Amino acid sequence: MDEHEREMYRRILNWFKGKKQPPFKIDLELHRRCNLSCLMCSRRSDPSYERINEYSEKVEIQKKKWLSIIEEAKDLDVREWHVCGGGEPMFLPDVTLSVMESIKEYGALGIITTNGTLWKRRHIEETIRIGWDRVHFSIHAPFAKVHGFLTNCPGTFERVVKTVKIFNELKRKNISDKPEININFVLSVKNYRFLPEMVKFAKLLNANYLFVDPLIVYSELGEKLKLKDKHIREFPKFLEKACHIAEKIGLKNNFSGLDKNLQPELIEKTSRMHEVVKEDVERAKKMKLKGFKRKFLSTSCYKPFFHMTIKCDGRTTSCDVPVTGGDNIRNKSLKEVWNGEYFEDLREKLMNGKVPDFCAQCNPSHMTQKRACQREILKMVR
Repeated sequence: MDEHEREMYRRILNWFKGKKQPPFKIDLELHRRCNLSCLMCSRRSDPSYERINEYSEKVEIQKKKWLSIIEEAKDLDVREWHVCGGGEPMFLPDVTLSVMESIKEYGALGIITTNGTLWKRRHIEETIRIGWDRVHFSIHAPFAKVHGFLTNCPGTFERVVKTVKIFNELKRKNISDKPEININFVLSVKNYRFLPEMVKFAKLLNANYLFVDPLIVYSELGEKLKLKDKHIREFPKFLEKACHIAEKIGLKNNFSGLDKNLQPELIEKTSRMHEVVKEDVERAKKMKLKGFKRKFLSTSCYKPFFHMTIKCDGRTTSCDVPVTGGDNIRNKSLKEVWNGEYFEDLREKLMNGKVPDFCAQCNPSHMTQKRACQREILKMVR
């Protein structure tokens, strides 16, 4: 655990000591526009999906406001940013790169998630120049045909691979180890057999990390892609092989070691993750702990104690899952939102073991991250 991660845990711990803390991490949904129509995408849950690019353009916060939010965050000592959301950030490269540069100007850690198909060489050069920390590329198979099917757009595989290769080329040219290259892989019936090959492919792309999450269902198409019982029974042999290869070639990942993000329970209950959250809370309560440990371990989620998501229309939430949220950042300061009624009420409910309905569509990785947080913070209070 490095000092950056230790500071995040320190802030969470301080909340449970009765000391309010500023947000540690903010996710930015700069817009919801995208050039692809991936079959498993969360955008498909939107009733206006067919017109979502047009709708997004009408409600988006303008660049000037995003930059002022980052300036506020600097004063609050926000340490980490993730440019992500329900669209492709590089659909609007001017806004995205301006935001990224502003984040790095004050020294925060920066992450961006991308489908990798819209990057120009000059965008990559700029990203390296500002010292951006991590780029997460969504690649859902080591083969063009499967990735093209899942993105619903043939040719995307070749384009994202070309982008990754240019990043690697320019990093070498500039003698830079930044940005780190991560690969995001959504596990589905179309690709679960290929996880071992995906490990090898990620290494071939000089990726630093392979991140795998089971598919969350957002539409009828997603339901068809979700692993069924027969796939879940078959999957362990592919997972075991992938873990062996990853260890052999030295590829970091989130499915081996302590993370174990691909346990059968998490795959089977994806889109019903609230059940897993409730089971964890009940397990903690049965341990008959007292004081801090009981309060801490029986808290449903730690997200609103360190994390905020800002949607493209200014709506704020504790994570990327809730459909409704708290105050709008258009007419309140970042500090007012963070200390406002929505976040305070949510924190109180979670500390009392309540599990909101929206937790059903929580990412399985958030559960493994929560468990890791518990392990590390308990070490800190021994």
